[in-house]
Amino acid sequence: MAATGIGMTAHAIDGTNDSLAEAEAMIEQRPLGALTLDPTRSSATPLTEVVSALADSRQSPHLAAAAAAVAEAQVQSFPENLFWDFDFYLASIHRRAVATPNYPSHLENVTGITVGLMRLYGQQSPIRFRYVHDFMYGFDWARWVRREPVARREAEPFGLDFLRQTQSRGRDIVALIDADDDLYPKLAEGASRNPFPFFREPNDELPLYRLLAERGDVPVEAWRLDARPDPGRDFDALRQDAAASLGLAR
Repeated sequence: MAATGIGMTAHAIDGTNDSLAEAEAMIEQRPLGALTLDPTRSSATPLTEVVSALADSRQSPHLAAAAAAVAEAQVQSFPENLFWDFDFYLASIHRRAVATPNYPSHLENVTGITVGLMRLYGQQSPIRFRYVHDFMYGFDWARWVRREPVARREAEPFGLDFLRQTQSRGRDIVALIDADDDLYPKLAEGASRNPFPFFREPNDELPLYRLLAERGDVPVEAWRLDARPDPGRDFDALRQDAAASLGLAR
């Protein structure tokens, strides 16, 4: 990998480490803590451990900065989010950055888009989704790939093609909300948006997603560094069936 732009000063590295620790603390302070969707454990891998497992000494400050920025944006935009697995997201953007001539620049670009998506879809925008689960665990990506499976078979869950499409779709949704669309109407103050045919209150979302993980019905096992994203099944239907089995249909 070319070393272009890879260097950071000791002061900058210290600041990045502080930001990462602060992001971890923000997640730990959530009402249920740093929950994972991994059926074999209760807590998500700390961000510092994920970064250490992936990056060398030159890459680490840049990946740590990316992790801190995305985690902080998630906490701020989705304060009721339940699951906090960043393993595969960071592994994916790290792997793609390593394959480019400029590791820091690629990470900065991807991170900027991702943080923008958090702001676009979260509680700070007219969309006001409650969770980031559908993005991080691949339900949005799998649905998009299945619409054109041949043309999109190489698209990755956190690759630039899908991130940009998600950005464009978010802007379209905001326009629909502005027009008070039937599917995406304007919301009352303080309400969260749920266009799905099942309930998604926290007490609903928690058992639903855990059931999906136990069944292996999650398109991106985001708690694994070596996850193998799967767009080949109709995960929306699987999720709807799981919701019905839990009495969450509406």
